[in-house]
Amino acid sequence: MSLDDRTRTLLHERELFLEGADPAQRGIVRKEIAQSWKRSLMYGLEPERSRPTFRPEPQSSEQLLSVAVPVIESKRGALVDSSSSLTVTDANGWVVARWVEDSRFSRRLDRHDVLPGYSFAETTVGTNSGGMVLETGRPALVAGPEHFFEESLQLTCAGAPIHHPITKRLIGTLNLTCRYSDTNPIMLSWVCEVAAQITQALATLATRREQLLFEAFLADNRDSRHAVICLDEQTIISNAAAARILGPSDQAILWEHAARTLQSGADAVPEKTVSLADGAAVGVDVLPVTDGPATVGALLRLKITSHPSRSGHAQETAPVLGQLVGTSPAWRAMCHAVTDTGTRALLLTGEPGVGKFAVARALADESGTAVVDALAQSATSVDWGTALADAIGPNPSLLILRHIEALDPDALRATATAIARARARQIRVVATTSTPVTALTRLMDWFDRVVEVPALADRAGDLPLLLEAVSKRYSPPNEKVCWMPDAVQALSRIDWDRNVAGLDALVRELVAGRSRRYIGAQDLPIEHRVQASRRQLQGLEQMEAKAIMNALRDAGGNKRLAADRLGIARSTLYRKVRSLGIDIDSANF
Repeated sequence: MSLDDRTRTLLHERELFLEGADPAQRGIVRKEIAQSWKRSLMYGLEPERSRPTFRPEPQSSEQLLSVAVPVIESKRGALVDSSSSLTVTDANGWVVARWVEDSRFSRRLDRHDVLPGYSFAETTVGTNSGGMVLETGRPALVAGPEHFFEESLQLTCAGAPIHHPITKRLIGTLNLTCRYSDTNPIMLSWVCEVAAQITQALATLATRREQLLFEAFLADNRDSRHAVICLDEQTIISNAAAARILGPSDQAILWEHAARTLQSGADAVPEKTVSLADGAAVGVDVLPVTDGPATVGALLRLKITSHPSRSGHAQETAPVLGQLVGTSPAWRAMCHAVTDTGTRALLLTGEPGVGKFAVARALADESGTAVVDALAQSATSVDWGTALADAIGPNPSLLILRHIEALDPDALRATATAIARARARQIRVVATTSTPVTALTRLMDWFDRVVEVPALADRAGDLPLLLEAVSKRYSPPNEKVCWMPDAVQALSRIDWDRNVAGLDALVRELVAGRSRRYIGAQDLPIEHRVQASRRQLQGLEQMEAKAIMNALRDAGGNKRLAADRLGIARSTLYRKVRSLGIDIDSANF
């Protein structure tokens, strides 16, 4: 690679960044490249080790390729006299097709795994044109040293987004790759022009496909009492009966099932059972929707066969807690427990942010509720016992005691006395705590029942319902926010430390004050995408992480000394720490 001044400068900035410097401070590295570098490190990648991953059975991209191939073939002449290639990726960064005319350049790309079936998402190899397009939705040019992946430093790639013309969703990218020495600014405008032609061809096809789906749906939806949907990768048409069954994540589940079953080539496939996102088992009849010899979608007839939350109770008779939502077994069991009319004193436990106070408030009636918060009360000059007496005085129907884990022994004794007084006056008491009940032995005898409010991790099937309910709270009137399946799937992989409170904060950030109607995985904040993609350490990685932590401990947290003892450069130590997800700042040495 020719090391001109610009190249030397970029390589120097790249090395400084990998050692911990901020590339945006000096303004030498383009802003979009600097942001991509930062995201790459947050994904836990290492420049010399993070190779493209291979998927032996890629998902079908038939619709995209059916229009992209003719358009690109018409441009193939431009590749004949140049050492360059064109690749198409799907919406997840998997290469689905490649065109290259120069045999030497083709072998070079083979060595770099620029091949169908390999992932060039930013979460896999870091900064590259296709990955940046998928992250930002905008065209991107990445020249030589601007790449994160070390093996790509001698290449330049220009990428453009391919949007679905009807839904406007990003469904893939088109990328032009050449040698770094052949970099030309016109690359980006040319690849954007070709991508626009692919989008236009998709518009022509989409109109006909959706018309065929709609006609198939109308022909079969004669009895609206039975659930019927017609769908493809991008579109779903359903009747009211199907809409009551399906959640935001279920379109992807049903389309994957339909695509697999239609591969048999039969005109109709016998009914099979599919599990939906909330655990419901649904019988599915699949029939192909065709356009001549081509299959353009599927008609599905649905019938619920079982639901995990229906053992012993009909779902429609389950207790309702105000505006709170949930159908998961853990949530329904909690609802039955807290609505037991024989319980006069109830202790709600659970992790922070699960919604203990929301559950307590949902138990109130119109006769009045008094709330006393131990954390808030500690900041005032009013004695805890006096505050309890003042709350009980008006004789409310419900007394809520929040954060009783913050009470000292004297306050706990005053609380026991207050609970006894409240029970004598037929006042129901509900207390909340994030501390295990073993720490509250002084009070346990005064409660009829202890109920745990389930964590978000135990309510995976409720995530679509929670997203819908919270979005409605922060959205403008008469506007509905739709959470796309890829976003729901990404959020389901996150370990929510603050549970529903953390989910509430995320939705408020994305929805409040914006006109966003559809939210996909690409719209999530970078920290949430990182958590969703975080992998578990395996084998040698676990040993490597242990060796680094031991070296840091032996060096008293001195990173330079730890690197010397490990026999590696300090910049390499930083990269490994990020790649392995080691949190140095929170570690105690």
